[in-house]
Amino acid sequence: MTYSKDAHEWLSQSIGIPHCHFDVVQMKGSTSCSVFLIHCSRDFNPQRFVLRVLDNQEWLAEESDLAHHEAAALEEAQKTDLQVPKLVAYSTNDVGFGAPVVLMSYLEGNVELCPVNFQQWLNDLAKQLALLHQHTANSFPWRFHSWVEKATLGPPKWTTIPHVWERAIELLLGLEPAEQPVFIHRDYHPANVLWHGGRVSGIVDWINACQGPAGVDVAICRTDLALMFGFAAADQFLDAYTAISVKFDYHPYWDIDSILDMSLPQPTFYKPWQDFGLSVIAPELLRQRIDAYLESVIRRI
Repeated sequence: MTYSKDAHEWLSQSIGIPHCHFDVVQMKGSTSCSVFLIHCSRDFNPQRFVLRVLDNQEWLAEESDLAHHEAAALEEAQKTDLQVPKLVAYSTNDVGFGAPVVLMSYLEGNVELCPVNFQQWLNDLAKQLALLHQHTANSFPWRFHSWVEKATLGPPKWTTIPHVWERAIELLLGLEPAEQPVFIHRDYHPANVLWHGGRVSGIVDWINACQGPAGVDVAICRTDLALMFGFAAADQFLDAYTAISVKFDYHPYWDIDSILDMSLPQPTFYKPWQDFGLSVIAPELLRQRIDAYLESVIRRI
């Protein structure tokens, strides 16, 4: 990545190392904007930071406060018992990178999508989420809203069970369950969890964090697991989460919201899954998995 003199000066001031040389390398796994690993040295000690450049103009047009939102979310997340990046600096203006930016600390670890012990991996994913939901974040100003375009909903053309989709849509267009809001990640899934030495070493990508129902986070992770491995994995994750978070009141509504958001007009293979070691899943298999998963959710009602 090439960056301007202004960008170099902003990094120097933010990190507190004047006249420093920075190595800037784009990181894999990000699809909504550009994320870079920043290498530098302080007194001959190497240091690393992560820089998010909010260069998705369509997203910025919808949410002009993205940099402020993520900065506030990182600070709020520090109040939990999780390992999360620390905010270093941010700017809602262009400081030389062509877009707003958020600079944060680097966490050791890698995304693990092919675990040796699958059940333990699911248990640890569930434990981290349960820890997050213990924090209410009552003063955090961002609130949950669904990403589903409800005005245009209809069963997809590819489904073999249109009547099940019709039932799901009917339920989603009804009243949302009344739940006590907590602090939610809003995009909690295995590609946003880091592992080091067989343990979870960090939760990343807090830009969508908000106050909302715990079931939203559970549902998003379940839908990802259903797409990657089949609905049995999603059910195992739910069982693990409910065993830890005993006050959690499961409601299929949030699974339906997540399924419709992530599967219309059709489910797609998330490119970072391949970056992190998962084999490409054929479109037909993704559709079959979503149909089977939706059926399993409707059976819970």
